[in-house]
Amino acid sequence: MTQAEGSRSRLRFDSIQRETTLDGHCRVSVRLEWKGNVHEATVVDLETQHGVIKAAAHAALQAALLVAATDLRLDMVGVKAVRAFDGWVVVARINGGADGSFKLLGAAPCEDESDLPRAAVHAVLDASNRVMERALAGR
Repeated sequence: MTQAEGSRSRLRFDSIQRETTLDGHCRVSVRLEWKGNVHEATVVDLETQHGVIKAAAHAALQAALLVAATDLRLDMVGVKAVRAFDGWVVVARINGGADGSFKLLGAAPCEDESDLPRAAVHAVLDASNRVMERALAGR
């Protein structure tokens, strides 16, 4: 293990899996790693472009909160994919804190539509990483 890996205090994206159900829904599972432990969350939503992106973002946030294992409160306001130039950008907005005083915004680019769920996970991590870093500091 290198020095940078040993002192890393941010969550690492491990994997995302998507499965289509017979009733027109998708099941998205996101795995995040922190200090060798993998935490996974699964969310079901409609099998549409926005439904898959929303499920990926919510699963990422749930997995991140599992890692924190504290009374940290983060609520997804929304997630949206926007066509920009020759690619896509996924933007995630999260409110945090007991009173919702943290207004967090994250974004992640991707080149084609098939990578939108992965970009949604990265946008959530981009929005929440500083707050999560503080929550994980003592662990």
